[in-house]
Amino acid sequence: MSAYYPLFADLRGRGCLVVGGGRVAQRKAASLLDAGARVVVVSPAVTSMLARWARDGRITHRARRFRPADLDRVWLVIAATDDAVVNEAVFRVATRKRIFVNVVDQPARCSFIAPSILRRGDVVIAVSTGGASPTMAKRLRRELAQRVGTEYGQLAKLFGGLRAEAKQRLPKYAQRKRFFEALMDSPVVDLVRRGRVAQARRDARRRLRQAVDTR
Repeated sequence: MSAYYPLFADLRGRGCLVVGGGRVAQRKAASLLDAGARVVVVSPAVTSMLARWARDGRITHRARRFRPADLDRVWLVIAATDDAVVNEAVFRVATRKRIFVNVVDQPARCSFIAPSILRRGDVVIAVSTGGASPTMAKRLRRELAQRVGTEYGQLAKLFGGLRAEAKQRLPKYAQRKRFFEALMDSPVVDLVRRGRVAQARRDARRRLRQAVDTR
């Protein structure tokens, strides 16, 4: 089993290709759209949802079989067809062009694998078993979903809003690290959990002023 290097890729505005037009391809296209990618789908036929997205201009649909030229100016490609010949062609061309490629359910034909994702606003938790068991990854994601509530997305937004001010007023990394660690252990978290976000924001700023005074 390969030892995968986990990363979060910035695909905003970048060209990504999905080969295939079924429900799996639709799910893959949706996740790429969520990441802000420019999505092209290549398939003779597509689901009604993919067809609607194409009509609405959300994706580009090339209604034909895959061609090697489809990988020109592409950052990432996902092959989601039930045609082994097509999947193999996508993998070989992408590998030659040094483009990240994923052939669905074939880890040996992947230079990256898609984890099971839990989103809480800007907080994203990715769970992977290295391709060994997608079922286990999904089970772990569901268990994490019960422990990591929506308040973490709100907390991330609150913390993000404090970063610029904290960098200005606490110029040393160690100072900022102590401040944000203390903030995570403070009543601010419980205030957000109870829906009192405005009060939490005021309390967080008060604690920042205190951190500046006692540095």
